[in-house]
Amino acid sequence: MTGNIAFSGIASGLDTQAIISALVQAESIPINLLQQQKTGNQAKINGLNTFSGLVESLKKKAEELASNSGFLANSVTPSAEGFASFEALGGAADGAYTLEINQLAQADRWSAEGVVDKTTDLGGVNISFDYNGQAIEFEAFSGTSSLEEVAAQLNEEHGDVVQATVINTGDDNAPNYVLVLEGKDTGADYTIQNLDIVSGNGALDVDANLTVAQNAEIVLNGLAIERSSNEFSDVVTGLTFSVEAETPVGAPITFNVGIDDEAIVGSLQEFVNSYNAVMDFIATQSTYDEDKGAGGSLFGESSLRTIRSALSNTIYSSDLVDSTSAYGSIGLLGISLDINGKMTLDSAKAKSLLAEDPDAFADFFVDNDGFDNGGAATGTGEFYVDTSADKGLFSLISQKLDSLLDDQVSTGGSKLDGLLGSRKKTLEDQNTFIDKRIGELEYRLEGFESALVAQFTALEETLAGLQAQQQFLNNVSFGIQTDN
Repeated sequence: MTGNIAFSGIASGLDTQAIISALVQAESIPINLLQQQKTGNQAKINGLNTFSGLVESLKKKAEELASNSGFLANSVTPSAEGFASFEALGGAADGAYTLEINQLAQADRWSAEGVVDKTTDLGGVNISFDYNGQAIEFEAFSGTSSLEEVAAQLNEEHGDVVQATVINTGDDNAPNYVLVLEGKDTGADYTIQNLDIVSGNGALDVDANLTVAQNAEIVLNGLAIERSSNEFSDVVTGLTFSVEAETPVGAPITFNVGIDDEAIVGSLQEFVNSYNAVMDFIATQSTYDEDKGAGGSLFGESSLRTIRSALSNTIYSSDLVDSTSAYGSIGLLGISLDINGKMTLDSAKAKSLLAEDPDAFADFFVDNDGFDNGGAATGTGEFYVDTSADKGLFSLISQKLDSLLDDQVSTGGSKLDGLLGSRKKTLEDQNTFIDKRIGELEYRLEGFESALVAQFTALEETLAGLQAQQQFLNNVSFGIQTDN
């Protein structure tokens, strides 16, 4: 737009600037309409991004709970504290266990002879040893070979196999600084062998083997078991425990593994919350008030209805519902749905059913035999179909949402964007076209305004010329009359 009009209708008496502004404003109506459309599209894109995040959160929660290990939380109750720490990862067999801890795993540790000053140079230091089949050669040169410098350099060069520390075994009045080398790994296979320490001033030498590398040794339910570390993660399915202290001879501890109904119901409530967040968003977007208008920018968006319908159909899928079982539908398991599709969890009922038959309760929600699509190609509809016998609500929800959100491959082999991605791309493409069209119209509008300015300028100049001629003629006529 020029915006620089240098006349104001002096000759014509017209408010030419106001006339031009009104004409330009009328000509700008198509641009304003396009800008409004772009703003509306961007509001829809923002809304779809928010909705996509809610759906992704629901899908992630369903994926976490789709297996026994993710769904069936367990609790562990030991008979005594301080001997072992336990973590039940889910799916551990219920029961009572007896545990004897006869020996803890430890690393090999060696000390050198002490020195009175950890900062005094030792005239160069050479250290060599074998560790786990690897020969280590270390050298600290004279001038940079104090005990502190040796430990720091050794950790920098060989910290992957040993840890060097300097410990004062004396006191402030009579210090005795000792270099200690400790293997990085515990277990009988990780010994520091053939250790040799030589210093240029002769003050440093190997002193003692402080601790000998050894395995952890336990007896679980009468079975002797060894591990190179103090962690036992592969002994009982779904259970990890770390031993911390030896049990008294003849006095093993016991621990019980059982279903943690609080944790399971808590996970169900988290799923219900994620599910309701999706339904609340859809409901808000779908409302309409005669005075206020649509409830949200996505009013009428079919993608929201598609996802809501898909979730509802999945919950009542024939793959899940079993009219002959007391655990055969979501309603029987303590989760009810209202007319708006929102879920409510009856925690007390769910805990009661868990206590009666945890396996039957879990079977409705989890996929016990795993997902098998029969080798279907990625991106095809069959890729998301489980051909195995067992199904579970959470795995079905996860697969259904994946089939809607993931990119697909058409029968012709071309890529097709997922449901929400496709809709966002359409809106983004529309805005790109609108930007281009607005640019074209603004360019034309600038020309239109310039033409108006030129036309009105010419009009004023013409009128000014005519007025000057009229004045001249009037003056001439007046002079003639005077002469007569």
